[in-house]
Amino acid sequence: MESSLYNRIYQRVSTEVNNDEQLCTYLAEICTDSNSHCDDLRDIIDTMVKTSHPNVSETRRQHLIYSLLDMIEEDRDKANTSDSNETKDDVEDDIDLAEKTERDGECKLCGCTQRITIHHMIPKLILKRMRNSGKESVDVAKYLVEVCRPCHNEIHRIWPHAELAKEYQTVDMLLEAPAIQPYLNWKRKRERTS
Repeated sequence: MESSLYNRIYQRVSTEVNNDEQLCTYLAEICTDSNSHCDDLRDIIDTMVKTSHPNVSETRRQHLIYSLLDMIEEDRDKANTSDSNETKDDVEDDIDLAEKTERDGECKLCGCTQRITIHHMIPKLILKRMRNSGKESVDVAKYLVEVCRPCHNEIHRIWPHAELAKEYQTVDMLLEAPAIQPYLNWKRKRERTS
């Protein structure tokens, strides 16, 4: 069951992008991820809306971004208030833990050396469902790959979570995918000329 914040974000995005279900779902998922940082969210929301709905004006896009960030901040403030009233002995979720460390490194897709993020070859939500179902043991580490932020954004721009989980479970599968070739060619050329 989705949270109240998820539903509010979904509805808010839906009003701006003419009920684009895929974009609404994606933005609601990343905005309700407790590990998402506001600066990253601002860039992701801006890029996703700009790319998938170029007819949305800069003013409307900025208004959407700030209204979503306000919802997230309000929700996190409520959560922090209630967490401070309880004792919390929870161990950090290993599926989310890998994302906490962003550092300089080499992107496994384009080969550039810059700030690296962690891409889940099988999306976090699906990994969590697999693990919580109790039907199978999940080795999270084998589903993680280090990629730069631009490549990470491009992966999620091209493919929905369900397709990533079914069709692109390894770096080689991503590298061989025809849909990402134009981007990788452009990115590698850009890196060589910078």
